[in-house]
Amino acid sequence: MKNKLILAAISVAFLSPLGAYSQNRSRSVEVGVGGSAINHTRSVVSDFHQTDGGNYVFSLEEKQLYGGVNLYSAFELKKWLYADLQGTLGMAGYYDAGVSKRGFSVLAGPGLQFRPFTRSEWVQPYLRLGVSYYGKNFPTYYFGRFEGDVTKEAVWKAEDAWNKGFTFDSRSYVPVTAGVGLIGWLGDRVGVRIEGDYLRSLGSKGANFAMGTAGVVLRLGGGSKKTAPAPAVNVVERVVEKEVVKEVPVERVKEVVKEVVKEVPFEKTLAELMDNVTFDFDKADITPGGEIVLDEVAKVIGLFPDGRFLICGHTDAKGDDKYNERLSLARAKAVYEALLRRGVPESMICYRGFGERIALVPGDADDDLRRGDRKVVIEPVTWEPLWRYLKNND
Repeated sequence: MKNKLILAAISVAFLSPLGAYSQNRSRSVEVGVGGSAINHTRSVVSDFHQTDGGNYVFSLEEKQLYGGVNLYSAFELKKWLYADLQGTLGMAGYYDAGVSKRGFSVLAGPGLQFRPFTRSEWVQPYLRLGVSYYGKNFPTYYFGRFEGDVTKEAVWKAEDAWNKGFTFDSRSYVPVTAGVGLIGWLGDRVGVRIEGDYLRSLGSKGANFAMGTAGVVLRLGGGSKKTAPAPAVNVVERVVEKEVVKEVPVERVKEVVKEVVKEVPFEKTLAELMDNVTFDFDKADITPGGEIVLDEVAKVIGLFPDGRFLICGHTDAKGDDKYNERLSLARAKAVYEALLRRGVPESMICYRGFGERIALVPGDADDDLRRGDRKVVIEPVTWEPLWRYLKNND
């Protein structure tokens, strides 16, 4: 029964982020499977006896590595921070009274991944810290007496690189984990993951050991890693006809066709796009339609690498003033984080909430009419002192 519960826990650890993916597809969810090599020493001393010449001899049987199947899942909290859940089911060989047997171990637990190189799309190194449950059904001895020793005084002791001075470890304990890893993406959704971990027991009953893992990762949700196509909205459209010169026998006549220039200011373009990003009553969640519009907004902002933009959140007139201030800030922050995930540099944008200050419709109007006041707008900031003030008071 206990083994079934452990396997069920690993399954939950592996599948639970898929539920988060179904609720928030704008963030990346990673699931994967792979193999692990676990460096956990298993030693036994047997066949202790005295030879005809009077010497004492014995047999030392030792195993260092065993393999396992690793299940992996991770959920994006920030562009540089992921929460993961990992489980490894290991099959270990060991000796019992000189007889080779098979046992198993289970290792499962959560962790946090720190991915500092947020500009890297295709190669993502990371540092991992976590805590796990480790359980096994085979013994691990580091110290013991010789069977058959007539003196009853001789003892044997084995050590490895991770457990100096250790004598015995429990069959279940809780280790903390520190590791490094790397994910190399082969395409937009499929990648290869390698990870190395050192596990140290909390307390004195468990052994310390190391583990290496390699496997395949499938990525769900999040923005595309592929190069974005050209923006669907033309910020500046210019049509110019060439100068034409006609030669006539009597005189030279120069005919110039008038240059036709059509310009669409980017302020107007962003305003038109953001008109389609609205919010449900008392909500700060971006709708699926709004997510599509923000893809275009990010492309437009990207055309102005020296630009600076203030994201302004607003609410309708219904409700408490202070509550509406917090709600408008949450809406502006939701758009701000969505643009960061789409590659807009943090240095180009900031956000503020303005509550119901510019609501045009009274609070007792129909919900459909008040929807127009539940919005986020993006304004350019060209005055340097104002921009410094906004960024210094985030």
